Amino acid sequence: MTVFFAILTLVNFCVSVYLVYLFFAKGRQAKKNLQPSSGSGPKITLTRFNPFDDIGGDQSFILCLLDNSDSGVIITSLHNRDLTRIYAKSIKNGQPQSSALSKEEKTALIKTINS
Repeated sequence: MTVFFAILTLVNFCVSVYLVYLFFAKGRQAKKNLQPSSGSGPKITLTRFNPFDDIGGDQSFILCLLDNSDSGVIITSLHNRDLTRIYAKSIKNGQPQSSALSKEEKTALIKTINS
């Protein structure tokens, strides 16, 4: 079972890296189409937090990647004693597309939009 969880964690990590790559590739393409007077680059924040009472340290995180129209992705990693889970949620115009956000994700989203 340990090998299974190691492979699952590796797959989750690879998917996360691919999502980040897609976000920045889209940002680069959009940047080529922008006029020089339009806004700044992508908005990025990383928020570390502790979702569980029995685990010390802020080993879980939320990575929020948004463009100028506040559209992008929120990548959440929840670390537990046994395994780490990674979730990705799409954001369009500052609102989640298909699923609800946790209170930590909402805080990270607001922080990113205001940055």
